[in-house]
Amino acid sequence: MTIEVHIPFDGTAVDGTVDLKHDDPDVLAAALASDDSPLRLRGGKGGFGSMLRAQGGKMSSQKTTNFEACRDLSGRRLKTVNDAKKLAEYMAKEPERKRKQRENAEEKIKEGLKEQEPKKIRIDENEFLKDHEKALEDVKDTVERALKKSAASKKAATKPQKKAVW
Repeated sequence: MTIEVHIPFDGTAVDGTVDLKHDDPDVLAAALASDDSPLRLRGGKGGFGSMLRAQGGKMSSQKTTNFEACRDLSGRRLKTVNDAKKLAEYMAKEPERKRKQRENAEEKIKEGLKEQEPKKIRIDENEFLKDHEKALEDVKDTVERALKKSAASKKAATKPQKKAVW
């Protein structure tokens, strides 16, 4: 069953397809009853256009500051040019860095070779001085007693012993 729909030519029908732009219910009913003509409806889900409206210019506000992937007029990437400049600056400063490193090493050597002054410790505590003197006296007394004791044992060992005759 084929129904022909005659729509006045104003750009609404192309190649046997029916574009439903009319408000006439007869045209709509005839187009829906047709089996062989696909229907084209105006618009769509509105996905992309509504997404752009929802973004509202947010995408343009995020401007990039990294242009290293771009190329200059001679065709070289800007990252390569920037890296070459940085390397040239680094190499230009190399003698200064080596001089500072050598000076630091010489300074450390001088500090290491310099004779260190002994630290002077002052003790003003009377209690510590009294304890120190007492400890010295105790050591002296102990040494004197030990010497007397060893002298007494030497005298006892020097007694003549009887010679035994066998």
